[in-house]
Amino acid sequence: MKRVTVLMMAFMLLFVSSVYAEELKVKDIELIPNTSVSVGGKINLNIVVVYDDENSIHSDNDPYYRRNTGLTKTDYTISEPHILQVLSTGMVKVIGVGSSTITVKVENVERSVTISGSLDEAIDGGYIKNGVTLVPMKEVFKALGGSVSYIAQQDAFEIKVGSTKLTLPKTGTKATLNGEPLTLKSPLLVHNGVTLFPASVLSDALDGTVTYNSKAKQMQVSIGKGKMTINIELPQKQNSVTGTTPTKGKLYAVPATGDMKGWSILKGHPYEKSIRVYFKINGSNVQIYTKDIRKVDLNKKVTWTDLEGKKHTNTVKQLYTVFGELSNEYTSDILYKMFGKTYSDWIGSTSLNADRYVDQYLEQQGLIEPYGSNITLTPDTEVY
Repeated sequence: MKRVTVLMMAFMLLFVSSVYAEELKVKDIELIPNTSVSVGGKINLNIVVVYDDENSIHSDNDPYYRRNTGLTKTDYTISEPHILQVLSTGMVKVIGVGSSTITVKVENVERSVTISGSLDEAIDGGYIKNGVTLVPMKEVFKALGGSVSYIAQQDAFEIKVGSTKLTLPKTGTKATLNGEPLTLKSPLLVHNGVTLFPASVLSDALDGTVTYNSKAKQMQVSIGKGKMTINIELPQKQNSVTGTTPTKGKLYAVPATGDMKGWSILKGHPYEKSIRVYFKINGSNVQIYTKDIRKVDLNKKVTWTDLEGKKHTNTVKQLYTVFGELSNEYTSDILYKMFGKTYSDWIGSTSLNADRYVDQYLEQQGLIEPYGSNITLTPDTEVY
């Protein structure tokens, strides 16, 4: 008899617990993400589902009513999947510059969060021609999570960024945006072996904001809250006698000696007097090493003023050492304001796109195709 009574009590307890559990309803969803992430970074979207029931009075902070769950265990949607990618681990990877909204749904409750991706390092290779700023096609659209293909039949480049489809003609200014006509401010330009397009396309086609900083010689592109910076090369001054623009001879290479024996030195590039570019080919890989050969007095003392108005004095060598770290915390505008010419000299020596010139030389030698090299470039840089 006692045994039957115990079994009946256990059954009733399970029945009541089951009914009680079924009465739990989703009241809210809390999303706790890092909403600003570098391109290539991964985040774990912390999702807390808050439950409620009609049979008890309790605090929303009661652990029983707060359950952590993974993104893949919910019904979720991503507004711009070319910017955010959900990995098999449930983590979210930022794969492009821009902003994308993740909407999480559990039962009938939905909550959304917008995550923005920005590029840490500036893209090299921008150029100004006839007053129009042009930027590298392949690098910029790749940073935006897009793709670039050359369509030989149309003699044009096809670009896809999310749901946006662009066709940019190799010559002329008649482009298309999602099938509709779009007139470019300038034709495409091949500069130092790199195909460039007018930066205004980013605002016309992608609702981006494009701002040029003449002091830093950089262009900042904002897509949503995501940002990237492009270094801009100014046109060389014309010769006052002939009215022509001075040019360098054809790129060529000579064997390096001493500690760099086995490497080649690239000659004929515009920065030859200030930056020495070494490269070495190992099968399908190209290794690059640059060295600043300017005569810089590293022991020269420089007085500078911080953001609070306090004055400091350091040697050029000390400042060069910390510029790399500060560039991750402050914009180029702020650093230029604090350090002036010392900073602009430093950034001029570190922003050289040696890959571009080596790539151009290898193209001249017939070792790579004019568009889309299969060679991996691994740069190393000696700052001073």
